[in-house]
Amino acid sequence: MSGILAEYDRVGAAIAGIERLRAMGHEDLEVFSPIPYEGLEEAMGIVSSPVRRWALIGGITGFVTAYALTALTSLAYPLITQGKPIVSLPAYFIIMFELTILFTGLFGFAGVLYHTRKTRRRISGAYRERFSVDRYGVFVPGEAGSVIVEGVMRDTGAVAVEQEVGA
Repeated sequence: MSGILAEYDRVGAAIAGIERLRAMGHEDLEVFSPIPYEGLEEAMGIVSSPVRRWALIGGITGFVTAYALTALTSLAYPLITQGKPIVSLPAYFIIMFELTILFTGLFGFAGVLYHTRKTRRRISGAYRERFSVDRYGVFVPGEAGSVIVEGVMRDTGAVAVEQEVGA
């Protein structure tokens, strides 16, 4: 896929470029940054990570699994001790806690793999090594040759603009 790649040396300029491009209707931007920066996520319209839902579902699944495992095992093999209840929650708290934490971590990791698409093992053609050092990159796919997009990038402080970048 071809497009236009802008290189910024300041995060403020990159955020301004992203906001202007999104205002023009470009929602499918690809942004490269050397560090995580909350302002970039806000400019791109990313509200919250969907991985949190995966972790919540994993935690609930782990808790229910631990309770079912311990309670059903106690009911299948009852150990009656001085009239105490067969299914006693205080004895199961450690197991429920451990499986809740385990499933939360596993589901969270699966969510990260799914939402970052790391299983594909491909690097974007628009990526440059300097984006991991001290530069910020904004890639607009499908707009190769667009003078308007290039003008917006230069007006917002792009250090360099590349045309016809294969992604």
